[in-house]
Amino acid sequence: MTRFTVLTATALLTLAPATAHAQYEEQSVQAFLAADANGDELLNRDEFRVFIQQLAAAGAPMSQRIRNFGAYRIAFNQTDADGNGLLTPDELRAAEARN
Repeated sequence: MTRFTVLTATALLTLAPATAHAQYEEQSVQAFLAADANGDELLNRDEFRVFIQQLAAAGAPMSQRIRNFGAYRIAFNQTDADGNGLLTPDELRAAEARN
């Protein structure tokens, strides 16, 4: 695991709200790493869909809502703060904090 991957994994640990943090932290890390098909430690739109689907399957409420409403594009666009078409762990963490 690269140094950046360790930092990415650490950043993802804060994706879930405090009450559910422990429950979903490992799933968040694993979902991110599994979804990052090209290994660039960023998520494109297709990888984000996989990320959300995996978290939804693990029971993460926000991910379940995104999946159930098919709101992947909306969620991606709201999360992509710099509009570059790629999501960083920081952007994912910020989006979770806003919700």
